Order: sequence, then C-alpha cells, then structure tokens
Amino acid sequence: MATRFRIRIAQPSTPDLVHRLRNLGEDLSRSLGGKGRIDMGEVDAATESFVVEVASSRDLGDVSALLQKQVARAGSDDAFTIERS
Repeated sequence: MATRFRIRIAQPSTPDLVHRLRNLGEDLSRSLGGKGRIDMGEVDAATESFVVEVASSRDLGDVSALLQKQVARAGSDDAFTIERS
C-alpha cells in the first residue's frame, strides 16, 4: 500500500501562497525522480494542498527527508505543513 503525504498551506490562503504551493509541487516532482508520484494536474489546480504518494517502503525515508527539506526551503515562514496519511 502506498504512503501518502499531503502538503498543505498552513496559513490563511493568499494568491502568493497558492503560487508558492504550486511551485513547490513542481520542484518536488522534479526532485523525487522515481521514488514518489505527484499528480501534476492536481498541483496545477491546487489552492490549498496536493498529495505525494510513495509506493515503496524502502523509499519512504528518502522521500520524507526530501519533503522536509523542500517544504522548509519553500516555506521558511512556516507557510506549509506535511501530513502523513
């Protein structure tokens, strides 16, 4: 079973935060390689959140670390959160 992470705006949404969220999704999609999957249609339409799926448990640690790093870089003002489901 795939593990899912939801990247969500953690503050009241503004057009700037939505733009940053979409840029984060694009950056993550490029960085993940084959270790995770992001639906770019979902990212392009995102106004509050998008999902990252990890199919292999062996990639879970690498993907989790990458998400933490990229979210911290994109949201140094604590603009985004990561929820695991």
